[in-house]
Amino acid sequence: MPNTDFITQERDDKKFLQESWELNESGLGDSSKQATKAVTTPETPPLVDPELLTFRERLLYNFRRFNTKLDSFGVELRGIHRVPAEERFHSPQIVFKLILLWFSACGGLSSMSGFFLGPLAFGLGFKDSMSAGISGAGLGCLVAAYAATMGPRSGLRQMVLSRFMFGWWPAKLIALLNVITLLGWSVVNSITGGQILAALSDNKVPIEIGIVIITVVSLFVAIFGIKYVQYFEDYAALPVNLSFLLLYICSSRYFNTSLPSVGEAENIRASWVSFFTLTFGVTSAWAGVTSDYYIDFPETTSRIETMAITFFCILIPTLFVGILGICIATGAVGIPSLNDAYNELGNGGLLNAAFSRWGGGGKFVLVLMYMSLVSNNIINTYSIALSTQVWGLFAMRVPRYALVILTAAIYFVLAMAGRNTLANILNNFLPLIGYWSMLYFVIIFQETIIFRRRKIPGTNDVYNWADWDNKLRLPTGIAALAAFLCGVVGVILGMCQAWYVGPIAKQFGEEGSDVGTWFGALFTLVTYPPFRYLELKYAPWSDKHLM
Repeated sequence: MPNTDFITQERDDKKFLQESWELNESGLGDSSKQATKAVTTPETPPLVDPELLTFRERLLYNFRRFNTKLDSFGVELRGIHRVPAEERFHSPQIVFKLILLWFSACGGLSSMSGFFLGPLAFGLGFKDSMSAGISGAGLGCLVAAYAATMGPRSGLRQMVLSRFMFGWWPAKLIALLNVITLLGWSVVNSITGGQILAALSDNKVPIEIGIVIITVVSLFVAIFGIKYVQYFEDYAALPVNLSFLLLYICSSRYFNTSLPSVGEAENIRASWVSFFTLTFGVTSAWAGVTSDYYIDFPETTSRIETMAITFFCILIPTLFVGILGICIATGAVGIPSLNDAYNELGNGGLLNAAFSRWGGGGKFVLVLMYMSLVSNNIINTYSIALSTQVWGLFAMRVPRYALVILTAAIYFVLAMAGRNTLANILNNFLPLIGYWSMLYFVIIFQETIIFRRRKIPGTNDVYNWADWDNKLRLPTGIAALAAFLCGVVGVILGMCQAWYVGPIAKQFGEEGSDVGTWFGALFTLVTYPPFRYLELKYAPWSDKHLM
């Protein structure tokens, strides 16, 4: 079977180039049309006499020549455009590459970081941390897996297909939330990488250097596009997961499986729910990007197959490293050397201390773990650029590689600013991810199950995916936005953070419990159907078939 997973990518890049060279589309005026000396091809821009161009026309012309040069090096130029059904392929090789991608991206330190907090931040014992962490991550994987099923059906990126539930304008808000989520994870990864490098060098190399290295490597790979992203993930999957297996062996002496939870029974239950919510956010965050990596799958791909691949390929590596994180954290609670290392250099210091008895060999394995942060950051950097293009035509005109550069610059600055407060960032940031991703899931699930039962005439789906960029043929999004905002009210009432505790959250335990995700989901679940029925009653003609 030939390797067809990137054929669509290369074909679309050439199509993009050919369209961009069309003079009538490019903004070049009559003078440039007269200056044309050769026929345009996908490989070369039209030859023109620069002397006959205005300044603006010359700027556009040079910019397109620059894009052509980048394309010759394999830089992906395609943005959020839909992949037509006839250009998609399926093979065991493609599925295997996707499995490697998920194992590399999810089985790393970024997933592990949140699980440290069960014993270290919430005071939970081994059994309570395990039950909350495993069940929370599992539920989050279901959310991400369901979102993935929209990829083969639509051929669209996750944030683009959100337009079919949220409409043209509210979908921009969802894309913004997704960008913030991915930026936050990139900050966490960058800081953790800095801590690891500092710990490896016995604090001789500052955290800032590690942040720089992760940012530069992530930028370099992501700027070339999905082909090179998958290449990196393919080769990183085995050493990354092997390094965590070695950490199990090396750190097993520190595991305290008899560690009890601290506090009154009511407070323990409240902490259990908060940690459950946090680990739910670790995996549910993928709901904003999962379909991005299935757009080359045929429309006929089984939804059960897509859900199963996504669910297990996110759950297994996440729990593989998450359970390890809980086990090491139980040791850090009672072992002064581990606790001191954690307090001094955070997660990186704790991992370095766990590997300390292996000397130089342990440091080498820790370097392999450093790769897992790069793997996760590459996917974040790539997907942020695509989510940004949902904001409108102006963003779509900006080349994807330029958005990648801007993305890396932003999370580099944020990581530098928060490099000494990673624990606080994790504790306050991860639940916020779960809030919006759960509200998003409730809306897309209800829209598909309740309101999209009948197939569109002339199509094989309940959505007419060809309308992805036609705002007049999309829902108004008023119902989805209103239900989402009602969910936000539920989140505010139930959230429990260091900087705010909602009135409902205060009812659980002495310090409250984070139930914002679940009350937000309840508010959205109850309000979306009536809002949507009202929207359909007064909707544009394009939605009347749903009545």
